[in-house]
Amino acid sequence: MPPFAMARAAALYEADRTMRQAILLLKYGGRRTLARHLGRLMVEGAGRLFDPRQFDLLIPVPLHPKRERARGFNQAALLAKEIGTGWGLCVDHRVLQRVRATEAQSGGRREREENVKGAFAVTRSERVKGMRLLLIDDVFTTGATAGECAKVLLAAGAAEVGVYTLARVE
Repeated sequence: MPPFAMARAAALYEADRTMRQAILLLKYGGRRTLARHLGRLMVEGAGRLFDPRQFDLLIPVPLHPKRERARGFNQAALLAKEIGTGWGLCVDHRVLQRVRATEAQSGGRREREENVKGAFAVTRSERVKGMRLLLIDDVFTTGATAGECAKVLLAAGAAEVGVYTLARVE
């Protein structure tokens, strides 16, 4: 049973399809302006999936500082900013940090869970105590990253953690 209360995605991540191409252009092609459009898609898509008002705070899944410097941005943070604006919710980029660099995710669920174990830490537990948090990321594959983030947020006192991603792998 995953530690998060719910996981929803605005779209499917399918090989050779538009959403996959858009995400790859954003993440690896440096097309940061795509985040504005993709974030709006997430804002509009949520209404049919869940009620965003059930959450108090948006938390983007953090990149390791070294990876974020190399890329120049965190795509989850860019998406969260758009979503926060669209829903009128605060985004906190400092509550959750990636404290250990991880390999690019590959393999099955067990390998992915092992890869992210101990990779995240809550730096401001007073900001999450009793809060209903919505974790924001670009792609949900096995749920290993979201699960590890949710575990540390719940251990720090969060009341509930939900997950909302731009796309999910079927």
